[in-house]
Amino acid sequence: MAGESTLMAWLEEDPAEHTTFYSDTPDVLDLDPELKERIAQYEAEIAQLRKLTAAGGGAEGEASEENARLRAEVNRLTKVNSELRDRAVASAPESLKSREAALRDKENDLEMRERALGMNGAESAIIVERYRAELSEKEAEARAREEELKNRVQQLEAELRTREIEIKLRDDELKLAKMSKPEASKAIDEKIKEFQEKEKRILELQETVGRMKDLLTEREDELKGLKEIIGYKEQELSRREEDLLFREKKVTEEKRRLEEAKRSTGGLEEAELKKRLEELRAEVEKKERDLKAKEEYIRSKEAELRKREMGAIEEELKHKDEEIALETEAAKAKTGNPRLDDLLLGGVPFGSNVLVHGPPFVGKETMVDQFIAEGLKKGIPAIWVTTDKTPADLREEMKLVLPAYEDYEALGLVRYIDSYSRGMGDTTVDKYTTYIDQPTAHDQIMEAVEEAAKAFKEKSEYYRLAFRTLSTLIAYSDPTQTFRFLTPFCGRRKRDRAVSFYTIEKGMHGEQEIQMLGSIMDGMIDFKIDQLRTFFMVRGVTDVQSRSYIRYNATRHGLSIGSFALDHIK
Repeated sequence: MAGESTLMAWLEEDPAEHTTFYSDTPDVLDLDPELKERIAQYEAEIAQLRKLTAAGGGAEGEASEENARLRAEVNRLTKVNSELRDRAVASAPESLKSREAALRDKENDLEMRERALGMNGAESAIIVERYRAELSEKEAEARAREEELKNRVQQLEAELRTREIEIKLRDDELKLAKMSKPEASKAIDEKIKEFQEKEKRILELQETVGRMKDLLTEREDELKGLKEIIGYKEQELSRREEDLLFREKKVTEEKRRLEEAKRSTGGLEEAELKKRLEELRAEVEKKERDLKAKEEYIRSKEAELRKREMGAIEEELKHKDEEIALETEAAKAKTGNPRLDDLLLGGVPFGSNVLVHGPPFVGKETMVDQFIAEGLKKGIPAIWVTTDKTPADLREEMKLVLPAYEDYEALGLVRYIDSYSRGMGDTTVDKYTTYIDQPTAHDQIMEAVEEAAKAFKEKSEYYRLAFRTLSTLIAYSDPTQTFRFLTPFCGRRKRDRAVSFYTIEKGMHGEQEIQMLGSIMDGMIDFKIDQLRTFFMVRGVTDVQSRSYIRYNATRHGLSIGSFALDHIK
């Protein structure tokens, strides 16, 4: 173990790799095969012990068992060695002396290895514990180093941002330095102007946000107060109703007792009974007058709430400019149904005339109502040309899609061109309606629409038009006259960049008539019923995700559209 050799290196040495002092002597084992066989067995056991020794160094829990087994093997091998030595000396004493010395060296070698193993087993626990302590210390150092590096990275990032700002400022300074004095002054003035505009815009936005917050708080307080008042009035009305019911029961009971008194005694005077009944009747009438007064008060509060709601709608429309700008930039009008907009890749292009063709009661009118309602929510005006419904009917129908529809009417965003009411003998006058004597008065319809469109174009980028329905025009005249009227009519709507929907009933007209009308349109949305299920398909109009029939479900409030790829009929 002298020099640079270590204990484990010495234990792992292979004696066969080193030449011995008796390597050139005659081998006596060739004289005795049985002795040679035992020596080979002995060498094999030594090799096995060497392997066990190497494997035993890393197993902490098995060191003591390995030491005991090695001691037993050493004792056995010592005994075998003695027998072999005696036998070798007896058979060839001169030639085996050197062999005996070699075996003795090996025996000493085994004893030293055994002691080394014992020492290794005793110290292994200490070594493992020391290793674990060192490992924990290294991990703590690594974590501390990692945290230090993270802090350093954050510091460097902050310095980098600072440097970038400084570099930008220096670049600006260099640019200014390279410029002539007039150019530098002009650039500085532009920068100052830009900063002032940004600062002004930020201040305006902050002021707008503060004003909107104050307005919202004020509206919430007002609404809360009105709700409390209405709740109190409702409770009071309930108490009044209960009082009236009690009074009615009391009057009924008085009548019953009077009848019983008349039948039994006849002693009560009829005048007193009448007086009592009159008092009760007067009290009931007073209660009724009080209830009517309360109802009038509630109706006035409802009207006041409606006015305030209309004011809120006006305020909301002021903030719809961004959505209108997006529509104008894309040159496509949203339909009010997100699924239909996805199918149309964003909506219906400006200037489009779309024919909505389908049987009655399948939801095509609901699609048109959603289209008009979507525009009104953004402040886009709407023109209704009706040939089969009164404005009042359309108003009630639109309330199902847009509950605040009447408020948008009050803002002047809706106009009706009614060619139906007067022909039906209805003399009602609506302030938002232009009345046409009959559906065949095409020139009057054209003039009325042009007048309304001119007024709307002065205030809005474009308008939306719904024509319900072309079937009435064809029924009152003929397809040729309708075609002659619609050709310039659709052309003028395209000129105004208006988006127009025209409904027509399926089954009332031949295929040739539909094709003729379709030739002046930009596309068609075709509805159909198949096995009690409803489908629609887009033809023309714009690029779409699917030209197949798509299944949908319709209510009076809207359409629920299915898949574009899986749930369709080819």
